[in-house]
Amino acid sequence: MLHPHRIRSGFLPIFAVVCLALARLAHGQAAPIFLDGRFADWTGPVEWTDPAGDGTPGGIDLTSIDLANDGENLFLRFDCGTEIGLQATNNLVLYLDTDQNAATGTAISGIGAELKWQFGVRSGTFFRAGGSTTVFQDELRMRQLPSVTSRVFEVAIGRDVRPDGTNLLFTGAGVRVLLRHETAGGDQAPNTGQTLTYLFDPTPVPPPAPIALGRFNAADVRLTAWNVVHLEQSAGGWNAAVTPSADRVLSALDPDILCFEEIYANSAAQTAALVESFLPSGPGEAWYARNNTDAQIVSRFPVLGQWNLDGTAGDHNLAVLLDTSVPLGRQMLLVGAHMFCCTNDAGRQAEADRMMALFRDAKSPGGALTVPAGTILAIAGDLNLVGFARQLTTLRTGDIADEATFGPDFGPDWDGSPLTDVVSSQTEKRLAYTWRSDTSSFGPGRLDFCIYSDSVVALANHFILYTPEMSPAQRTLYGVQANDVTTVSDHLPHTADFRTRTATDTVNPPGAATSQPPWARLQPAGSPGRGTLAARLALDRPARVTVDVFDVRGTAVASLRTGTDPALGTGAHRLYWDGRTNRGVRAPSGIYVLRLLAEDTTGMLLATSTKVTLVR
Repeated sequence: MLHPHRIRSGFLPIFAVVCLALARLAHGQAAPIFLDGRFADWTGPVEWTDPAGDGTPGGIDLTSIDLANDGENLFLRFDCGTEIGLQATNNLVLYLDTDQNAATGTAISGIGAELKWQFGVRSGTFFRAGGSTTVFQDELRMRQLPSVTSRVFEVAIGRDVRPDGTNLLFTGAGVRVLLRHETAGGDQAPNTGQTLTYLFDPTPVPPPAPIALGRFNAADVRLTAWNVVHLEQSAGGWNAAVTPSADRVLSALDPDILCFEEIYANSAAQTAALVESFLPSGPGEAWYARNNTDAQIVSRFPVLGQWNLDGTAGDHNLAVLLDTSVPLGRQMLLVGAHMFCCTNDAGRQAEADRMMALFRDAKSPGGALTVPAGTILAIAGDLNLVGFARQLTTLRTGDIADEATFGPDFGPDWDGSPLTDVVSSQTEKRLAYTWRSDTSSFGPGRLDFCIYSDSVVALANHFILYTPEMSPAQRTLYGVQANDVTTVSDHLPHTADFRTRTATDTVNPPGAATSQPPWARLQPAGSPGRGTLAARLALDRPARVTVDVFDVRGTAVASLRTGTDPALGTGAHRLYWDGRTNRGVRAPSGIYVLRLLAEDTTGMLLATSTKVTLVR
């Protein structure tokens, strides 16, 4: 299906007017795209929309392609119509005709493509001068997010790359784009007989201002998560070739709490001593540390308790209760996580369920542990989220997959809302990946997370440090060298600062000047009668909606609507609660939280909550 678009001004010959039914010249759009897997900065018109339902039933049904560029990259955003893993097994193939000449490259659907990229096998072919070269992601400077399954993806490809080491990939003023699901009856966009040409917009896109490494406020509490895979020797002790780099990086970051992963042969005391050698504690201060077989948490704050989340052999997740009451006015229950790798989705899901069960237990009197109301709940570390998005959904929303083993769903934050996933930018690039290995067939991914309860603390400065991409001036300023991070690990340290929340606290998305207004809003609508409640839901776009009722400790009470119900359309909707729990029992008078989780047709999630009072 063709939709009108702005065409570059200028004379169109008669034959071009005739061909507009078959070909589209897409306007160029220079834009500061932040590659984070969330798509909020794709604000221009969509370049191509494709008819729904013209793909293999149950398979990929391409619905849109969007394009943008800056001086360094071509950006693509596309909707697959169904949830897939972009770097997992699939038959999705991207063709780029980079000289806009059908007579060169490999012939496919009316174009001559210089690049054929097969997402599912994580490699491609570069065609030039009658020959071909197999290429991999690092040779294209390809970046793609999200790293978990999704309907929608965004991809960056370097505009100055030479895939075969000699010839430029992009040689002209634009590119023809074709995306195909190469299976029997598979969809493609544009469809057969149609072409999509994108002309690069030469408008300069300023680089992002460097993110300062310092705290916004000296009293902010800094948490850094870092998988330090090369830091220790296999037989114990520390790698002398690596410790100078680790020293420079940690001295530049100056964290208060460290979540390390992949420390197997050194004790917690040995790790605390190493950190002390990097960051000497002051008078009356000390470094405290706890560990299991992999994860280690090192903190300037005393450890009040420890719980190993080792439900099965190989789990490497550790929970500690930290006494952060002086700087933050409350304690912190922190899970230092190193979840199962790679294709072990079932193992990761069980780990996510177990972490949520711990938080639910901690918020409820009795059980293995009980923490004071308002305790900061946080998860930080290498979560290895490269498979099903369901695992991240569980960690954010408390939607437990195996309720028979780990108990019922609940709202994990103290107001019944989801926890917040801190999506940070690298200090000098609009990129959110935290793992990169140019010798791997897998492209850079967002594997290292910080997730926290934003109802009780506010996020301040936060960033990902990647020293190879820092400018020489910034490296000199902070006393680090270009290869410091890569010497220590193929993971990048992820840092987030927290402070006590006040009524005026707001946090903008990384890379954005201002917050985007919410597209789904939930608010009380007044009680229609004693013992019942009403709420008003406003949607700016169609969405599947889940609305649950929680008590003030985050225990699930009732469900007003589930994500399996039919989607709601744009506009106002009214919801009612009859005051009964899911078991049919009348809930007592008191304050409750209505939690909204909305998912639009692109897979974008929005979560919010509102407090209501039930009177009997």
